[in-house]
Amino acid sequence: MNSNYRTLGKNTMIFALGTFGSKAIVFLMLPVFTRVLTQADYGKIDIITTSISLLLPLVTLNIVEAVFRFTLDKGTMEQKQAIFSSALTIGTAGFLFLLLFIPVFIHFGVSGSLLAAFLILFYLDIIHGVTKVLVRAEQKLKLFAMSDIIHTAVFASMGILLVAILRLGVIGYLLSQIIAVTVSTVVLFLFGSVGKYVIVSAVRVMQIKEMARYSLPLVPNALAWWIMSASDRYMLAFFLGFSSTGIYAVAHKFPMLLSILNTVFYQAWQISSIDQYNSPERQTFYSNTFRILYTFMFLGTILFSIVLKPFVTLMTGTGFQESWRFVPFLILGTVFHSFSQFFGVGYLAAKKTGGAFRTSGIGAAANIGVNLLLIPIIGIQAASISTAIAFFVMWIARLIETRKYFTVTINWTRLSLGITLVVVSLMMAYFGITGTVIQSICLLSFLILEKRTLKAMLKKLLTVLTGKRRRKDLR
Repeated sequence: MNSNYRTLGKNTMIFALGTFGSKAIVFLMLPVFTRVLTQADYGKIDIITTSISLLLPLVTLNIVEAVFRFTLDKGTMEQKQAIFSSALTIGTAGFLFLLLFIPVFIHFGVSGSLLAAFLILFYLDIIHGVTKVLVRAEQKLKLFAMSDIIHTAVFASMGILLVAILRLGVIGYLLSQIIAVTVSTVVLFLFGSVGKYVIVSAVRVMQIKEMARYSLPLVPNALAWWIMSASDRYMLAFFLGFSSTGIYAVAHKFPMLLSILNTVFYQAWQISSIDQYNSPERQTFYSNTFRILYTFMFLGTILFSIVLKPFVTLMTGTGFQESWRFVPFLILGTVFHSFSQFFGVGYLAAKKTGGAFRTSGIGAAANIGVNLLLIPIIGIQAASISTAIAFFVMWIARLIETRKYFTVTINWTRLSLGITLVVVSLMMAYFGITGTVIQSICLLSFLILEKRTLKAMLKKLLTVLTGKRRRKDLR
């Protein structure tokens, strides 16, 4: 059993190197972009990138999920070639289908160089996504992590040149993304020997059908996730204009600091959860892993809540500093998002992806309902509140439904106390010095509550680190 945790821990650390490095660079670019771009420009960029995130799973049948799951089954080289080549075929067909809607894009004002940049970035994202997920499924994790760092470093350097120095605005931002995705994809192809998987003759109709049967139920699931994570922008743009979308987009960057923990964990958890799905020790492994996850997420949330307002003010330009007011609820949504993803892996491991859509649909409905009800009344804050409610509702729905696939033992008293401390600490961000005192009490209370878990985690980490040091000394 210990080897399971070592594998999960090792994979998590590898993903952490790439994710922390890449996300840190993106975050450090925030002061640059918010001091150069207007609220409206930032809002337009966010709408474009949000639209890409919506359309990608729709036109490609969310085939990246099938590539990951089927490649992870470790078939023959011929089978893997059929999987990858078929996925690229589906992605290309989806892109060609998207071209039929160019008149629609032009009608809504996306034309000329902006439309060209959008389409080029879209197709590159298809190739990049399929390539990355193949490399991860083949467990070339160091290359996977390094490609993230390279992607973000190129984007940051190009962003400084094209947006901050040459002042090319929205087009400069999109060009930076295009160059970064291209470089990252080339790196994956060269160092991951991805070219050997691209065989036109390996494309199989039966392979496409089998992968599509798996991934198609995940398309509405992806749409539901998009509704919960990104549809707020469209409603804000409709009711309040692009400036509100820009402010909200900046507010969304700060929960990213917490979501890094979840992203790192989730990428490793996908692999370990599938590997251990048929293990007799599955329930113990899943239960312990969930407790580690929520302990990390709660601790990170409380710590960040203490410095939230001054940190946001420091990191943003004058026109975006009010965005701190919308961060607490978005962070709460990130916590419940991480829980939803944890339980959602059960659908992938069991290859029962239909349930993913049902539970995501419930969350999406909650998100839309709250947005329509509250945005006209309380404005931008409604979008952040709806995000937190939607992910909470979806987590509860998945927790209940996935019991047919696996069981996670939860100490509900301890978990409820942890959630209470997190909510109180986040809400105290609005109350100045008094709030900071109460947040400190929440932090101390949580450390006492989870003392045993934190001590065990620290002990395990020290064991891993000292073990590596001993092996180096022996060499």
